[in-house]
Amino acid sequence: MSGPAARLAPAAAARLRLLGTIAEERGQGAWLVGGPVRDLLLEAGTVDLDVVVEGDGLAFARRAAARLGAGVQEYPRFHTGTLTLPDLDRVDVATARAETYPRPAALPEVSPAAIAADLGRRDFSINAMAMAITPARFGEMLDPHAGAADLAAGRLRILHAGSFLDDPTRLLRMARFAARFGFVPDAATREAMAGALAARIFDFLSADRLREEVFHGLFESEPAAVFSRLRDWNLLEAVLPGARPEGTFAGEVEAMKHVVALVEKGPTWDPAVACLLLLLRHASPEERGEAGRRLNLSVAARDALVRLGGMGELVAALEAAARPSQVRSVLGSASLELQLAALVLLPTPAARERMLDVLRGARESRPHLTGDDLMAMGFAPGPGLQRMLEALRRAKMDGETPTREAEEAFIRGHFQPPLGEVVS
Repeated sequence: MSGPAARLAPAAAARLRLLGTIAEERGQGAWLVGGPVRDLLLEAGTVDLDVVVEGDGLAFARRAAARLGAGVQEYPRFHTGTLTLPDLDRVDVATARAETYPRPAALPEVSPAAIAADLGRRDFSINAMAMAITPARFGEMLDPHAGAADLAAGRLRILHAGSFLDDPTRLLRMARFAARFGFVPDAATREAMAGALAARIFDFLSADRLREEVFHGLFESEPAAVFSRLRDWNLLEAVLPGARPEGTFAGEVEAMKHVVALVEKGPTWDPAVACLLLLLRHASPEERGEAGRRLNLSVAARDALVRLGGMGELVAALEAAARPSQVRSVLGSASLELQLAALVLLPTPAARERMLDVLRGARESRPHLTGDDLMAMGFAPGPGLQRMLEALRRAKMDGETPTREAEEAFIRGHFQPPLGEVVS
């Protein structure tokens, strides 16, 4: 075994051989395709398993799932499925297909086809290679568009002149590949890029698809390089008005990636939005509003963009806040994304540590006492109870009331029944 097959991890090779055997039993051709083949040729280490079969890919995926004890998620519109294996590894399975685009930037209409047509529909030559996985041909390379030569030359080349008009997201993917691999587009690709820009092709692209590609760019290993490529190609203003990838952005977004790993994740916030705030923090209010509309951001994310205009004042107030309760008060109702952006921008380690302690300890700052407990102590129901609970929360944050008994003593020392007035 030679070529890219020789660089497969043993477990991946065994899995592909089994899938190839299943395909052969069904009389189907099967290949490892696209990015995984590219990455094997680049010796990039672990690769995803993206498999294309000629014929019914969903029927193949169901048979493979039964043999492997895997779950399968089906996507009938695109004739694809995803296998989730018992060890939680994933294999993406697709039917070899041709694509036609009913209009610029539309989602394609797909139809089953041979592997050659499937490779011909792809974005760049370096992603249009395949490696056979059926037993008799295992490891055999299929490279009809000279992708290996372009890979060796560090060249990004589209497969036909209308590629970017069909799918403008390829322009953003090209920026990602250029940043990730250090590759450059060839002359014909640059000419097609200029034509797509002149045609205002991003005006035809759905906001959801644009947002997905922008967020992918933010989580590349070097996102500043991704957006700098778009700027250098005169595409950035059309994609994201007001974005500024130069200056300190590279260090800020790298710090953000470390910070988000320390904060409890949940369904109400998006780490990509936090990085987006850093990218747009020098934008004008009009540019931020346009970015929110263009990416179809959530109401909360658009509000964070609006409040980004006061980031300087927020950072200064956080830097001056000496106690955890003061930090919490300054943060107020700011979204977690806005809070994390402010954390990254704080100028001193001490202020960053104070704020991080507050974010980590948000749950631990809840008082032991409840409104019912306060009423049992003789306080009357009403707004006064909420004021007392808020005072307890601040005291607990600042380490003044570590126990329930300390909370009771705090209340008796600062408030008096029956209404909960502050003791003068």
